[in-house]
Amino acid sequence: MGVEDRHHGNAGNTEAGNPRSPLRVDPLHCFVRRARCILSILLSLGLLVLHLRSFAQCGNDNALTGTAVTPNCPGTTNISCVQGGQYALVNVVAGNTYTFSTCTATFDTQITLYNNTGGGALGYNDDACGLQSTVTWIASFTGQLRVLIDQFPCVAGTTCAPVVITCTPPPAGDCVYTLTLFDSFNDGWGTSDVGVSINGGAYTYYTVPNGVPSVSVQIGVYIGDVIVLTYDASGAFQTDNSYILSLGGSGVFNSGTPPAAGITYAATVDCQPPPAAQEDCIGATTICSSVAFNNNTTNTGNVADISALNSGCLDIVEYQGTWYVFSPSAGGNLGLSITPMGPDDYDWAIWGPYPSGSTPASICPPAGPPIRCAASSGPATFNSTGSYATGMGHATFSPPQFASTALSYGIPATTNICPLVPPQYCGWVPGMQVNAGEIYLMYISNWTQSGAGFSLDWTLQNGASLDCIVLPMELLTFDAYAVDRNVLLRWSTATETNSDLFRIERSADGTGFTLLGTLPAAGTTTTTTHYAFTDDRPLEGVNYYRLREVDRDGDGSYSPVRAVLFRPDGDLRLVPNPGTNTLQMIGGPIVPRSVLVLLDATGREVMRHVLDLDRSILDISALPRGLYAYRVVLPNGDVARRDTWVKE
Repeated sequence: MGVEDRHHGNAGNTEAGNPRSPLRVDPLHCFVRRARCILSILLSLGLLVLHLRSFAQCGNDNALTGTAVTPNCPGTTNISCVQGGQYALVNVVAGNTYTFSTCTATFDTQITLYNNTGGGALGYNDDACGLQSTVTWIASFTGQLRVLIDQFPCVAGTTCAPVVITCTPPPAGDCVYTLTLFDSFNDGWGTSDVGVSINGGAYTYYTVPNGVPSVSVQIGVYIGDVIVLTYDASGAFQTDNSYILSLGGSGVFNSGTPPAAGITYAATVDCQPPPAAQEDCIGATTICSSVAFNNNTTNTGNVADISALNSGCLDIVEYQGTWYVFSPSAGGNLGLSITPMGPDDYDWAIWGPYPSGSTPASICPPAGPPIRCAASSGPATFNSTGSYATGMGHATFSPPQFASTALSYGIPATTNICPLVPPQYCGWVPGMQVNAGEIYLMYISNWTQSGAGFSLDWTLQNGASLDCIVLPMELLTFDAYAVDRNVLLRWSTATETNSDLFRIERSADGTGFTLLGTLPAAGTTTTTTHYAFTDDRPLEGVNYYRLREVDRDGDGSYSPVRAVLFRPDGDLRLVPNPGTNTLQMIGGPIVPRSVLVLLDATGREVMRHVLDLDRSILDISALPRGLYAYRVVLPNGDVARRDTWVKE
């Protein structure tokens, strides 16, 4: 990852995927950008050094050293010899934390991790321990990991590097958070750190050492725990630092950069992964009408959606960007104008068109370059047009005003002085000739990371209009809860269009789901339809459930994920604990018609509530703060649970 280098570029129609001019840093532009651009120059020089060095670094010669190794876990496993430029195969288990180290090697090394089935790098380190390397990785799959050891200078097959593998299983708990700390310049956090406290206990502090781009740790928690994060901002170069707290692959909290000081996050654990953030493509917000809107963000999300394969005129580094999806309800000409709230620099791109019915789950991240893209610097756009607004389909600034989506247009990064000569203008490209039902992805990025927002206005001509994307199913409700020794799932739909069936899926970790069963869907209907499914063999602990609606042409969409804590021993709990305005009983099994009795500190009954089959939500906003006792009384008068609860 790096910092954007603005460069001279030519506007006009180009075929998607054509190579772009090399990037370079302009001194005048950097004077305007001040400290951020000084960092850009230094990083560019650093990247040049790395680029030159890479010619002497061994590549993957596809030669396996020895046989596959299964590390002791917990424990340490040694591979006595991996030749420079070769790799070792390591059998890994999802959720385990693995550290690979060549720190005792006698030559300069670097380590790169790959899934042995293919794909990009999963982890990398060069020179974290002197000239040698160490990298820590939390396994995202169960299978074989390819651990490539490179040698500098490259003399493959002549020198051994001992590799030490340390494995740590995930911590105990109903679910496991992952805390990942990032340092974009790899020079360490210095005196800065993130502190984590569970249930008011002592803080555990985490930081990033020099030479390491990121650090990930796992934190085991139980439903009802209170987790608090705090950040010490005393270290230098705060704009290099950021951190993410995630659960089940979804971001729970993203600090942005620079992170705020003090207590930054506090919540009661429910072990339910949150929906994807709008800063990630999978969390793209649907633009449902042709009215203007505005937005702002302070972080880049949790997934690196932009890459060299799909960036087009954008940087391959993300800058405080948000994703959108839109669909024309009628064909015609479509343009837009993105106006920053002040003298700011926004970049943007649009991908598509995708088939009708496409959702972010099926098209994210975009597989190829955008069909419309503008990354001209804010000052260059202003010097060219008299405004910091950027977009497509302007009657003066983007001739032709509209063009076919089969043609790609892009304005690459520029210096502060626009190199284009009218009728071409910096910041603007032709609008699109669209058809009803097509789906488009859009990414809008604040390159300067200023925190200033923007407004967006549409230009709709020749009959074009925007509408909400019509999906095969409109899900009204989806709930899951323990009943007796089972877990009952209930959901309802408001409308269905050509729906075929529902796949009911379950996961033990919120990431890898397996099929439990299927139910036939209603087909096409505009009336409310109710469904139910029973998991008669739930897992002990937390169970994650989701639905996949499959329509008759094979397309489908996923529901939100629901989490249920199932304990055969009848471990019922009130959550959140501590709580404020509402609480609910979770766990299992819950015997129908059981009664929850809440008592204050004097033993006086202050609330009585029947626990029926539906998930019960209790309004306790009128109760004063303090410690309460509660008991769950079965229909026969036996007490199934006694415990305490705190009102904040």
